[in-house]
Amino acid sequence: MIQKQISLPEKLDRQIKQRAKLLQESEERVIRDLLYLGLIKTVSSWRNSGEALRSLEKLGIQGSADLAQKHDDDYRY
Repeated sequence: MIQKQISLPEKLDRQIKQRAKLLQESEERVIRDLLYLGLIKTVSSWRNSGEALRSLEKLGIQGSADLAQKHDDDYRY
C-alpha cells in the first residue's frame, strides 16, 4: 500500500472522526472508502442532478443546515 500525506480542513477532519466512530472503523479506512466511492462514481455516470445530490449524502458531505431557509433572502430578483 502507498502512503499519502494530505491536509484537511478541520470540519472535514471532525466529520471523518465522527464517521469512523459511528462505523467502528479506523479513520484511515473511512478515508479510503470515501475516496473509492468518489472515484468510482464519475460525474458522467449520474443520470440527473437529483442522483448527484443523493450521492453526496452517501459520501457524508453536508451543506449548510439553513440553506433552504436563507434561499429567498440571498437570491431575490
